[in-house]
Amino acid sequence: MNVLEIACLAVVVLWAALRVRREPDVRGLATRALVIATSAFLAEDTCIHLYGFYFYARDRWTIFVDQVPLLVLIIWPIVILASIDLLKTAQTATARWPFLLFALVVADAWFIEPAAVDAGLWTWTSPGPFSVPIIGVLGWGFFAAGLGIVIGRGWPIAVALVVAPVVCHALLLVTWWGALRWIPSPPSWAMVPVAWAASIAVVVSVWRARPRGQRRGVMLRGPAALFFFGLLALYGDISDVDDPALWAWCAAFSPPWLALIVWSRPVLPGGPSDPPDIGTLVQ
Repeated sequence: MNVLEIACLAVVVLWAALRVRREPDVRGLATRALVIATSAFLAEDTCIHLYGFYFYARDRWTIFVDQVPLLVLIIWPIVILASIDLLKTAQTATARWPFLLFALVVADAWFIEPAAVDAGLWTWTSPGPFSVPIIGVLGWGFFAAGLGIVIGRGWPIAVALVVAPVVCHALLLVTWWGALRWIPSPPSWAMVPVAWAASIAVVVSVWRARPRGQRRGVMLRGPAALFFFGLLALYGDISDVDDPALWAWCAAFSPPWLALIVWSRPVLPGGPSDPPDIGTLVQ
């Protein structure tokens, strides 16, 4: 196991340790994490075999499960469960979870993908801004939407083993052949003002809404964010013409999360201090 993988594993362990402390059903949490990881493997591995749009660097990862690094599969539950925690704290209707999980995970992917690709963790064979095709980022969200359907409808979590990969593949095929296959990829520098415009809009929205109880969930994301900024600092090629744009792009993702920390109001007296147990939603 190399230094990068050790740092990645440390982030996973830290998140899990902090998250378990406020989880009344640790066994249920572990079960959900295992199902999400297995479902993610089924989705990713079949995507790699069927489409060949990306591949993981064999010199960056030590342990693989067929085409997917084991650590990537361990990270997937964190991506999904962290987003679900935010939705539960905000008390959003479960009927909206497929759309909101899609949006949150796509936002995470647009931050993670360029940094990870720049560090050589994986490579895309189709062009896109910062060497990441838009369909690749949407794929993250499509998988999350499939999980949101299962959880939002109250189906047993094991159903996600089939539903999430199937939804992911179906939406990928429709989106690719119905639109993105025929649309030219935008240049990297053109994406930066778009990211900052969206970032400022979200900050203003947070300032106006002053949501309750989001601070803890957002702070749990801090170590992962620092990990990917560390990737940029350690592995990014400063001589690359896209590197300043990449830094400006990734920096645009910080203000909304910082705004949630600064302007998130405490939970009302007598209200729940933590998100309700998701296990009650998937029995």
